[in-house]
Amino acid sequence: MRSIYRVLFVLSLIFLIQCSENKHEVSENQLAGMRETAMDYMKELKGVLIEQIQTGGVLQAVSVCSDTAQILTNEFGLSKGLFIRRVSLKNRNTNNYPDDFEKGVLNRFQLLHQNNGLTSEAEYAEITTEDDIKYLRYLKPIVIQAECLNCHGNESDMMPEVNKLITQKYPDDKAKGYKTGDLRGAVSIKTAIE
Repeated sequence: MRSIYRVLFVLSLIFLIQCSENKHEVSENQLAGMRETAMDYMKELKGVLIEQIQTGGVLQAVSVCSDTAQILTNEFGLSKGLFIRRVSLKNRNTNNYPDDFEKGVLNRFQLLHQNNGLTSEAEYAEITTEDDIKYLRYLKPIVIQAECLNCHGNESDMMPEVNKLITQKYPDDKAKGYKTGDLRGAVSIKTAIE
């Protein structure tokens, strides 16, 4: 069984390296711009969440994640002239369900994570064509940090009020049971290019 995982890991690395090398015409400037945008977005969102936890507690942070984070994400994208969102194979909010392209990349990130190959430098970029329009697509993994476990850890470790609020807001929630360092999902950025 381990040999199968090793083969899959090597194939995944080859895939990521090949895409990194030719990036289907993604330039280093484009890649650097997407990387910076993803990092700026994550820093801004994390800052809002940490502030809410510190001032209003974890319950307030759940509300921020369910409402404010979606608005903040949309406004951030509009300010940059691109489409940005958080996606996950184990989504909580239905708006964060990945499209087929995002699913494929998330599966590759998950395979890297399972084989201890997912580093802070991991990313994926590709130029795609949809309805005769070229898009630059970019994904940067989101990894669970300690503060994330307040809402994404094991139910038995969460405050009962938090668990109740999550269940009320997200009856189809699939985003619990994580540990620090787990792959949570990815920041997905899409922008039209000429």
